[in-house]
Formats: sequence, C-alpha cells, structure tokens
Amino acid sequence: MANSNGSTEFMADGVAHTGGRPSHEAAEELDRTVITVATAEFMRAGYAGTSVEHIAKVIGCSKATIYRRYPSKKELFRAIVQERCQHMVGILQAQPGSMANPMDAMKDMLRRFLDFLLVPETVETYRILIMDCQQFASITADLDEAIDPLHQRMNMLLGQALGWPDTPENRAEIAMLEMSLRGLVTGWPLHQMLSGHKPFATETAKNRFFEASWNVLESAVRTRALSGPPA
Repeated sequence: MANSNGSTEFMADGVAHTGGRPSHEAAEELDRTVITVATAEFMRAGYAGTSVEHIAKVIGCSKATIYRRYPSKKELFRAIVQERCQHMVGILQAQPGSMANPMDAMKDMLRRFLDFLLVPETVETYRILIMDCQQFASITADLDEAIDPLHQRMNMLLGQALGWPDTPENRAEIAMLEMSLRGLVTGWPLHQMLSGHKPFATETAKNRFFEASWNVLESAVRTRALSGPPA
C-alpha cells in the first residue's frame, strides 16, 4: 500500500502496489528485480556466498516470495543462466541474417559474441559454472542447448563459405572447424577474464586483437576452401 507521503511500498508478498491485488505489471517488475538483484549478488559474493535470504533482504521482500518463483537457489541461478542465454541470442541474431556474404555474417556474429563474453555478468556466470561443474551439470546442459542454434548458424555460414557438398562427413568436419576457429577470437580473452585479468586496456586494443584474429580465421577458411573437403 502507499505510505503516508503517497509513495509505493513492497507489501508482504514482495510486490509493489498501491492497494488491492498486485497488478500483472507489478508482478513482472518484481520478477525482473529478483533476477537483477540475484545476478548482482552472485557476481559479488559467488554462488556459495549468496543466500536467498540476503537477496530477499536487498529486494525488500520475503524469502517465500522468491521461493514461490524459484523453489531453490539453484533454480534461481538456472533462471539467471537462461536470461544470459536469451540476451546473447538476441544480440547475435540482430543483424547477420540480412548479410549476403557468409564471411561478413560470421565476422559480425563473432564480434558480437566477443563483446558479449566480456560483459562481467557473462564472465561471472561462466566462472560459477566452471567452479562446480558437477553441481551445475544440468544447467550447463541447458546452456549448451540454448546456444546450439547459434552454433548451427555458424556451421551453416562456414559451410557456405567453404562451398563443400552437404554430406554427413563434411558437416562433422565443418562443426570441428567452427569450434577451432571460434576459439581464435574468444579463447584468450575469455581465459583472461576468468583469471581475473582485463584482456584489453582500450577499445582500440580490442579492435586490433579482433581484426588480427579474424585475418587468421579468414586465411584458414580460404585455405580449406581451396584444399577441398576431407577425402
């Protein structure tokens, strides 16, 4: 309900409203707040150092309010991983589909992917998953499933650039090449971030690294296109 000066407060159910039943918009706002606050707290203190009770305290709601949405801390973290996946898919699908040249589309996707990986929320999510991979095996599987369409698109673009016949053997070779070539762009920066280091001092340094990596990747694709598919 509204307090004495007319402002809105969180009620016992954790939803901000001014009287009567909480609105659908208020419930959605609380959902977003839970994810935002939980993400910030997991980043700050890690998974083990973050409690649902503390997240509820920061939000100004009860633990029961969060548990009605997410039955456990692990399920709350799963929701954060899914939110990161949705954000990544949205970023990577923004432009490349309209590009006629498959190499241009791959370059655009890889640059967007690199930028996404360097976001602190993304790095911390990866770090938590890596630190206790057994506990989060099912969440990691969800992550792999969520981003698989993006890998498939990269495979399709790489196949178009190579010009190989569409056979099971060639598709398997292209999938292996895609993983290797993607690592040229993303491997070192992500490793640096996971190790607590800043890979690039400036945006210019990041651009130089990306262009250098892309030149190597582009040369490798041209070479494989000329040599043809595996025998």
